Amino acid sequence: MMYLTNTLQAELMIYFYPDKHITVEGQGDKIIAAQQSILKDIFLLLDNELSNKDYFLGDDISICDFFFLMLAIWADELENPPLSFPHLSKYLSRLAKRPSVQRACQTEGISLEAYL
Repeated sequence: MMYLTNTLQAELMIYFYPDKHITVEGQGDKIIAAQQSILKDIFLLLDNELSNKDYFLGDDISICDFFFLMLAIWADELENPPLSFPHLSKYLSRLAKRPSVQRACQTEGISLEAYL
C-alpha cells in the first residue's frame, strides 16, 4: 500500500498537475513526457509482481488491489496504460468482473468496458 500511495499515486499526481511542479511557464509538457517514462517503469515492476500470483499480496484480495484499480483507471490515458501490460491486464480484468467493483463503478459513473 505504501508503494502505491507514495510512488505510483505521487507520480500520477505530477503527471496530472505538471504546472504545480515548474517555475517556468510552458514547461509542463516536459514533465508530462518524463512522467510517461517513470509511470511505464512502475507499471513494468507491478506487472512483474503479478506474473505468478493473482493479487498483490498473493492468493487473497486486499485493499491494495482495490486501490490499484482506482489508480489504473486514472492512468487509462497514458501512452502505456496498465491495460497494455500482460499480467496487469489479466489482473485488472479479474478485478473488474467482481460484482462489488461493478456496483461501485456504476454508482460513480465509471465505465469498466475496457477492463471486461
